Amino acid sequence: MRFLSSILAFLLGLAALAAGIGLLSVWAPQEVSTAQTSEVEEAPLTVITDGVVDPEQGREEFTIEAEGEFTIALARLDDIDAWVDDAAHVRITGVEEGSAEEPPSVVAEHVDGEAQVPDPSGSDLWVATEIAEGSLEYRWVAPDDSGDWGLMLFRDGEEAAPAAVAVEVEQPVDRTLGIALSVAGALLILLALLLFYRAMAARRRERDVLAAAYDGEVVPEDAQEAEGADVEDAGASEPTDATPATTITPAAGEESEASSGTPADAEAADRAEIDEEDADDKDVDGEEVMDLTSEETTVIPATPGVEESPADGETTAGSEGVPVREEDDETAPAPAGTPDEDLAAEDLAAEGPAADSQEPGRRSFWWRSSSVAVLAAVAVTAVPGADVTGSLRASPEEADEQSDEQAEEELDDADAEDAGADVPEAGEYSVLLESQLQHILEDIVEVVEAGDEDQDAEVLEERVDGNALEVRELTYRNQEISDAAGPEPIGSAPLAAAVTSSTEFPRQAVVITRHEESEIPQVLVIEQDSPRENYRLTQAVMMMPGTEFPAIAAEEGGIVPVDPEAEVARFAPDYAMIRTAVFLNNREYYFGAHVEDNPYIEDLQSYQEEVREAAADVEISYTRPLVEGSTTALRLPDGSVLAVGSFDSTMQLRPLEPGDQIIFEDETLAELAGTQTTTADADVINRESMILHIPAEDEDQVVLLGVHDIVSDVNILD
Repeated sequence: MRFLSSILAFLLGLAALAAGIGLLSVWAPQEVSTAQTSEVEEAPLTVITDGVVDPEQGREEFTIEAEGEFTIALARLDDIDAWVDDAAHVRITGVEEGSAEEPPSVVAEHVDGEAQVPDPSGSDLWVATEIAEGSLEYRWVAPDDSGDWGLMLFRDGEEAAPAAVAVEVEQPVDRTLGIALSVAGALLILLALLLFYRAMAARRRERDVLAAAYDGEVVPEDAQEAEGADVEDAGASEPTDATPATTITPAAGEESEASSGTPADAEAADRAEIDEEDADDKDVDGEEVMDLTSEETTVIPATPGVEESPADGETTAGSEGVPVREEDDETAPAPAGTPDEDLAAEDLAAEGPAADSQEPGRRSFWWRSSSVAVLAAVAVTAVPGADVTGSLRASPEEADEQSDEQAEEELDDADAEDAGADVPEAGEYSVLLESQLQHILEDIVEVVEAGDEDQDAEVLEERVDGNALEVRELTYRNQEISDAAGPEPIGSAPLAAAVTSSTEFPRQAVVITRHEESEIPQVLVIEQDSPRENYRLTQAVMMMPGTEFPAIAAEEGGIVPVDPEAEVARFAPDYAMIRTAVFLNNREYYFGAHVEDNPYIEDLQSYQEEVREAAADVEISYTRPLVEGSTTALRLPDGSVLAVGSFDSTMQLRPLEPGDQIIFEDETLAELAGTQTTTADADVINRESMILHIPAEDEDQVVLLGVHDIVSDVNILD
């Protein structure tokens, strides 16, 4: 019967466990409902944030329900918000989970604003765009984890953008039954095993009893009782353990020996014993020490600031060889027999000496010294980090020096804080991905190549601005005058880039590229004035041979634009640009000591000196005024600054005597001057661009990375 019960329990448990596992896995109900946006007012833009998706809950896809063609743009949420600005739009931010009474829904709201916006297509803010038609199932994939990402849906800026989004949401399922069946099945299986074990054990016991009955000898009960009585009698006759008390008495005669002798002999023995103890209390130098083996002596560890009591025989204050301060005389102990001594004796007698103490006065002093030492040790321990030894030993002069040093350190810290106050806050990542930068450069190169081919500056205006546009215009003009060399082509492959990590506008980036037909890299400066405008090329400067640009990745953070007049590095950008330009005019200028040696600088200064010496009838001088508002400066992660600016480099020609002539041999200069010769003063102006690397540390020098110039104009001063 027991075997039958265990088998039945095992089968029931196995069935319950299988049913529970099935309900939790294979037969588990998959209740999925669809969350949709409610009807909202139409708008030209729709913004979808990453709150719509939840990878942890398996919600990575959603459906955009639309009719007709529309565009999806992927970008950082900050860039989307910057482009939207005050335009009307629908904002979809998340999913509200439903309940038993209400289904889940997608959260959407309409934000009032401008009903029409420019066409957002082609913006440099978008990392990727996709044109779709009709309903689209979109799977959310963020390019990286740098910031929050979002989507913007639009058509052409005038028509309403799609605003209906559907998301499948898994509803919670009650799994109580499956769990209960699994637990019950497991318990039944354990019960079956227990019943089976008990059945086997009972059967084994029955078999052992039968074997003992047939094979063993059975003893009658009356014989067993008699044998037990004999054992009890034998145990009662044994003696019990007892240990008699033993008293030890002293040997006869010891007491008499101790008490024998005359009083004089006893006094001599006592004096000898005292002398022996005093001798033991002295060390090899004759100084008294404590008996560490005495039961009456308490050992106290030495503590800084607590002096030991003077031993017998030591020289104390006021003794021979040690001067006594005048203020100590007032508190010095009175001579023996004075009222002060009597009063002290009464106090000592009132306190009473310690029991079994042979020298009450000295023991009382040591007890007080030990107490003071313990209190001092506790006080020192209670002040963590305090340099007690230094405090006790520091002289007033040292204390003043420490105060001065501390004041200097605080002043240095304050100066450092003031210097860092002008440094803008940098983000953790740049505002452009490498793919974005590549796309922007390709568009700029395409526009520049078209303008160079047509020699039409108007074609460049879409992607070129500032000094770069002026230089291109001058190049096209000079080509028409004298078939001069064309402009340098621009490469689209970035070798290095310093891109701002600030989300504020305007945004700048300094990029190093090299065209496939050129051996020398170029430094390009691109700038985005506002969110709805694209990046434009504002500077293009050829790098100097042998110079090195800081190794910076396009997506590296910590780069911010700085005010050209702010001294956030060793020198303010404008300050360094102006003084480097003066140094180019005059090799004796003091700022040359702060500029790293460069072959270009040496060649330029030598050429200018040769021109001065060759012009016997004309006085020649040079000046390089900085073009106002032309400087772009970026602070790098190491604290240094890249600065790019433009100058109107002017060669001033002044005839020494009336009738002395200035001859313009260059065809371009003669055309711009309107004559080949003149006796009047003249200025030859070149547009010059310069890029500097300004160090952060005072020990480093300013590096001239690149210079580019082109003839701009010739002025005859009548």
